[in-house]
Amino acid sequence: MDDTFAITAAASGEVDAADLWRALADGADAWRDVNKWTQELPERVAELAGHALDGTGDTEPGDISCVIGSVYGSGHVAETIRARLDSGARTSLAPESFLYFNAHGVTSLICLRHRLSGFCATLLGSGAGLQALAVAQRRLRTAPGTPVLCGAYDLLSPAATRALGGVRPAGWAAFVVLESAERARRRGARVLARIGPVRTCAPTAARTADVRASAPLAELAAALADDTAAPALTLTAAGSRHGYRCTAHKEG
Repeated sequence: MDDTFAITAAASGEVDAADLWRALADGADAWRDVNKWTQELPERVAELAGHALDGTGDTEPGDISCVIGSVYGSGHVAETIRARLDSGARTSLAPESFLYFNAHGVTSLICLRHRLSGFCATLLGSGAGLQALAVAQRRLRTAPGTPVLCGAYDLLSPAATRALGGVRPAGWAAFVVLESAERARRRGARVLARIGPVRTCAPTAARTADVRASAPLAELAAALADDTAAPALTLTAAGSRHGYRCTAHKEG
């Protein structure tokens, strides 16, 4: 049995959160800017997801599933809320910010903006990017007629970056669209790559210096856009208990 899946689109890019971190550092005088960027950054993530969906050439997006991973999710929103509570400024809390407090809020926003009505899930923690890919593959095995938008985003605040051992605050999102090989062939889709199953391994064998959940999918998207990249690419990520790896083979 062929246990590979077709990748028919990919998109990746920076989600520049520098303005938000500056506003956070400025304290009470910049709380309005914090509110603004808290709402704006998820929209940028959703916009990148749209670039991936547009690349499929699929005219029926409604039933597409959506699985998203993130290391820190929307933890930066909790940081801003806590800072205001600690300063006694409860009345300064913006009610709309609570929409983005839950990490699944970004996944929900992607589905709303692009009218996706299929299965959706959000995974959190180190290794969440490849864990999301594993969930997407399991979904395709049970529902091969329904494509999956699989992605990861990171909005790592300075505090989160320090805790994770990163070099600088990171904002990034990366997405791929997975389909069964049969569906892609039936609709005449251009297949960018075929990707094998995500398998577990020892964490030490998969750990990298890049702490972003989006890093493996960003690496994959970059390779698919680079005509000079090697035809096969092995992706790795380390969770707290397991490592994860899978291999993609470029087509064409």
